[in-house]
Amino acid sequence: MTATYVENQLALTSDQHLSELNDDLTLVTDLNLLKIHLIRQRKKLFSTLDLLIKLDLSYESIVPKIDHDDLTMDYTRLNGEYNRLKDEYQHLGHSCLYLINKTHDLIEERNQYYNQWQANKNLLTPRPDWDKISNVIDGGFERWKSLSTGKSSEQLVDVLIKEIINGNDIDAFEGKDYFESDGDQKAVLPFLRTSTENRIFNRRMRERMAGILIKEIWTEKIHKSNYWQIRDFQSSSPASFADQVAEYFEKRFASKSVAVELGYNLRDACLRYHNCEEINLFWGILTGQIEEMVYHHRMKTISDLLQHLIRMKTVFSSQPEIILSNARKAIVGELSSPVSSRANRLLSGLPSPSAKSYFESPAARENLVMTDDQFLESLDLIYPHKASSQIDELFLSAKHDLSYSSPFIEFSLLFIEDNSGRFSHFLTTLIKQLNEEKFAYIAQIKRILLGYPLITISQFSRAVSMIDPNISQSELHRYIEWVFSAKNYHSSQQTVKPLDLEDLLRRLENCACFKH
Repeated sequence: MTATYVENQLALTSDQHLSELNDDLTLVTDLNLLKIHLIRQRKKLFSTLDLLIKLDLSYESIVPKIDHDDLTMDYTRLNGEYNRLKDEYQHLGHSCLYLINKTHDLIEERNQYYNQWQANKNLLTPRPDWDKISNVIDGGFERWKSLSTGKSSEQLVDVLIKEIINGNDIDAFEGKDYFESDGDQKAVLPFLRTSTENRIFNRRMRERMAGILIKEIWTEKIHKSNYWQIRDFQSSSPASFADQVAEYFEKRFASKSVAVELGYNLRDACLRYHNCEEINLFWGILTGQIEEMVYHHRMKTISDLLQHLIRMKTVFSSQPEIILSNARKAIVGELSSPVSSRANRLLSGLPSPSAKSYFESPAARENLVMTDDQFLESLDLIYPHKASSQIDELFLSAKHDLSYSSPFIEFSLLFIEDNSGRFSHFLTTLIKQLNEEKFAYIAQIKRILLGYPLITISQFSRAVSMIDPNISQSELHRYIEWVFSAKNYHSSQQTVKPLDLEDLLRRLENCACFKH
């Protein structure tokens, strides 16, 4: 209903009302007069409302002047800010180009000075590359850095001379010329037992001589025992390793005094060269702190790897295309798959030549070469449970020992020791991975045994069986005998005391434990 319609209705009503009134105004009452005025005022009100609505519709899209002025001021301000930033950007662009040109000039000047330095270096007295010494001294780069920091060339020469003469312990070399006897009590190691009145000459044994003597001791021990059945030898032999070393010294030098003298010098060398892993391992086994199987397990792992590489070389040489594809499928396939079984039959049908027979033949030694892909294939096949990062680490360490630029790997060179008996970087990496796997194995056992104040043999056996369900009873007994120091506990009725968790883990870290 529009305002005009309402107005017309009101007008009609008012006219009707006025027509009904008497012409005589004296008869018009105040009430009627009030009604007339109200009707007229309402008519004016609706007229005003109609005008207001029309004005509102007409000026709906018009901006007020005050808002227009505010927007104009904001636009002017933002435009000025934009122009200022634009000028600053152009200035920074010119400054950046200037700095780039100056950088190029400095690089050219640096290269010029470097070339002049190289020319002067070749003309003047050559200076030694001191960092190379870190590759030959005990402790490696970190120890050499601590020894050489802040020293002049003359002082570095003195440090190097002391390292060559003294090894790890300078005070030991500059000390007494004779060792004091420890006595002949049973608590003293057998090869050190002698009268307290005797004085033992200090030969100042070098690391290389200690390594050679240790290697002779291991060779003699392995020759007398069955290396591949060392577990049976340990259980059947009543003599300890220290007793066997004492017996070997007396037999080797045919003199009790010389044997004792070599024993004291060997102990002194082992303590001074403890940074050498092989010497430290030997001394730990000799003193009973480390299980002997740690050494044999390590050497057997290295020997198995070498024989595997020799056999794989024969495989690749005989049927390179077929065997390579089958071997790759066997790696990613299941153990029970036909492809895996066929690859295993092919490998098992090959002869198992020893490393010695191959190394003695120059013609055969020249054939101990693989391509990079074949070497990776062989590592994947013998270590199917290793992560790809571990395989890559072994491969890179092998390339580090040989040559990065060569596409071939002469793997026989990876198994050669240096004059001090140190392994190659490849074998060192392999041993490091063995230790990492052992520590991960121990960490799994620790998670099961956490919460027990004292660990019994049954609890330890149950934890190992849960982590390693494929372990044999003989291996489990070997773990128990070493960790709990209980010889032949399964065949006797002896009572074994439970161990604290920390003591158990410490004993387990010095045991040859691994997942089967």
